[in-house]
Amino acid sequence: MNREIHRHQNRPLPQLHVGHGSHHGALSIFPLWVDSPRVTGLDWKASSIRTAEREGSPVVSELVLHNSTARPAVALEGDLLKGGWQDRMLARSLLLEPFEARVAEVFCVEAGRWGARSVETQGAHEASGRRSALSVRRGNAGGGDGDGERGGSQQSAVWQRISRFENTLGATASSSMLDHLDRSAPLEARPLDGQRGVIIGIGGRVMGAELFGNTAGLRSRWQGILAAAALDAQLAPQRRTTAHDARVFTRHLQGVTLEDGGDAGLARAVRSQQGRLRASGIVNTNAHTNTSAPTASIIHLTAFDDAHPLLENA
Repeated sequence: MNREIHRHQNRPLPQLHVGHGSHHGALSIFPLWVDSPRVTGLDWKASSIRTAEREGSPVVSELVLHNSTARPAVALEGDLLKGGWQDRMLARSLLLEPFEARVAEVFCVEAGRWGARSVETQGAHEASGRRSALSVRRGNAGGGDGDGERGGSQQSAVWQRISRFENTLGATASSSMLDHLDRSAPLEARPLDGQRGVIIGIGGRVMGAELFGNTAGLRSRWQGILAAAALDAQLAPQRRTTAHDARVFTRHLQGVTLEDGGDAGLARAVRSQQGRLRASGIVNTNAHTNTSAPTASIIHLTAFDDAHPLLENA
C-alpha cells in the first residue's frame, strides 16, 4: 500500500478550464472544469459522517468522526459542524474507511459557548455541507498559515478572523460563524454541467478556488461554498473580479506541483506553496486507479492567494 501511496507524490495538477463568471456585489464566481477522469466510489454526503464529542471530557480541538456507510466517506477541511459543546470546523480533509471511526482535528468557530445547548444535542453535531469562510480557513492549508502558526495560536487566529464579522456585521450571541451565515441571504446560482470546481473573487481580486474529484463532490458543498464566499464578500469593496484575473490565477495554479503531505485516512494529503499561491487537499490512493497517470487524482483541493487583502490581513 505504501508503494501505491508514494507514487502520488510530486504530481502536477490536471488541465483546468475557466468558464464565464457571474457577479453578485463584491463576489464573483467562475466555474472550473478539470481535464482528468472522475474519482468514483466515494460517499460525498456530509450527513453520512456522524460526529460526536470525545467520550468522558470533550476536547475543543478534537471530535470523533464515524462513517456510517459502506463506502469511503469524504470529510473536508472547512466543513462546519453545528452543535455539541460548541460549533466546530474540520481542520484537515480525510477519507474515512467504511464504518470507520476516528478522532479528527477541528477548530472552534463559536468562541462564546462551551457546553451543550440541551441534553439531546450535547454529544452530537449536525453536518450538512456548510462551509466556513475562506478567510477563516486560511490557516488550514498545509497544517498552518505559512508563518509558524500552530496549535493554540492557530485556534486563536480562527477566533480573531471570525471577530472581523462580529465587529463589521454585528455581534452574535456566541461569536458563531454559523450564526453569521444564518444572517446572510442565500445566493441563487447553480453549478454547470460537468463543472468540478469554482474560483472565488472578492472585492475585485481572486481570493481562492476549490476543486473536486467529480461533479457530485462539488454539488455536495456548492451551497456551502457560495454562502461562505458571500459572507466574506460583506467585508470587501463592491468591485468585480475580472475574467482575466481568474484566468491568470488558473495558470498559476496549473503550474504548481503537489507534494506529499502525509496520511489522510484512505487518501493522501497533498500541499504546495509557491510564492503567494498556497494549496492543500487530498488525492486518491486507490490501488485500482491508474498510478502511471502523470497528474494527481484529486479528491479535493483548496487554493489561496495569500496576497488577497482578506487573507494578508487575517
